[in-house]
Amino acid sequence: MKKILRFFYFNSFTTVLLLLCFTSCKTTGLLTEKITEPAILPLEELCPEEILWKNVEAENIPARSIQSFEYVVKSINAEWKCIKIDLDTPELKLISEPSKENLGKHFQLLDFARKNKTIAAINTVPFTSTNNEYLPVSVVKFNNEIICEPNSRYSALGFYFDDGKLRGKVLTSQTSELIDSCDYAFGGFFTILKNGTIYEFEKNKRSRTAAGVSFGGRYLYLFAGCGIDCPNGRNGFNYEECALILQKLGCSEALEMDGGHSTGLTLNNRNFLKPSLQRKIPAAFGIKFSE
Repeated sequence: MKKILRFFYFNSFTTVLLLLCFTSCKTTGLLTEKITEPAILPLEELCPEEILWKNVEAENIPARSIQSFEYVVKSINAEWKCIKIDLDTPELKLISEPSKENLGKHFQLLDFARKNKTIAAINTVPFTSTNNEYLPVSVVKFNNEIICEPNSRYSALGFYFDDGKLRGKVLTSQTSELIDSCDYAFGGFFTILKNGTIYEFEKNKRSRTAAGVSFGGRYLYLFAGCGIDCPNGRNGFNYEECALILQKLGCSEALEMDGGHSTGLTLNNRNFLKPSLQRKIPAAFGIKFSE
């Protein structure tokens, strides 16, 4: 039986709406998603029994180094997509925004992907906006430089080098000790899967972005899910459903990144998944291969 840990961080529908409207990730006119609390769907409804990864073909990329999978959950008119990346692939590079020079600016994820010629890109850090500045509220560390300060409330996706090979791991908290252990770190919200344990949260269904790793950090998973042409109502997944899916895909640990209207995932410089309404974001990272 799976071990499940319980977390309660918002208990009121009203509180959630107020936080969405007045704190991180607020954008006037976009927050039209209706928050719902249905039960968690069973795994057999969320995923097919057999996962058949599709090799992504692109110039300068070795075979089987990038794979993708996508699935439609018909019962809730929602879809999810995932990209699996072998970090052992030679010439792989991480690309990130913001830099210190661009801190406070925002952009479309697809523009970021095309500008940097990434094979895959995903939005990352939650943020708050004031006076037309879009400021991350979670850590961004790139090539050993802290761009945005750590926030101990949240988890992060970290990258480090082990015997010259890039590896990923989920940091359950953005403490100085954990952040210092990584060359790169991209903050998100909360850990949803760790060492086979699925963490329990409130059941709100929304567009979601998540990331995970497996096989000692060798494989990186970039995940996004949302409702299909459905900006209102039950339009996506809750944290535990994301954890169940990622565990089925092979992840040993995973965390949620900024979701809702920030959700986005690109592949080969095209939108692989985006919600019906998608806002600009101030933080993202991508994977590319040296030419």
